[in-house]
Amino acid sequence: MASTTLRISLVTMLLSAALCLASSNVSAFSCDMLLMNVDDARTKLRRAADETDFDSAKDYARRAKNALEDAAMSAMDCQCGMAHMEFDTAASNARRARDADTPDEFVDSLNRAIRSFNSALNALRICASGSR
Repeated sequence: MASTTLRISLVTMLLSAALCLASSNVSAFSCDMLLMNVDDARTKLRRAADETDFDSAKDYARRAKNALEDAAMSAMDCQCGMAHMEFDTAASNARRARDADTPDEFVDSLNRAIRSFNSALNALRICASGSR
């Protein structure tokens, strides 16, 4: 598990650096925020998924939603529209998880948020490669 976390963090850091280099008219500060926001969202999604208490899990889903919204804005600042849309979709699903009435509804919505988050990471890879 630790190697997966390290790998995700390293990939995110490399994507951020590549986006900064690929986007000459975007400030480095914007892309630096992308790295931090994506890492924060990943951490909060993981905490929501690992939490055993329903109310605490919903609180972590709320925090994940906020972090995903920040990641969406950072992706837009880095001119990666597809990643922006995927992070925005992830944030909407995290909101649904936060508002869930049952644990099953929570799990379904959180899983959708995680899938959208992973799609956003793939979109960042595409942007970093210059194939926007």
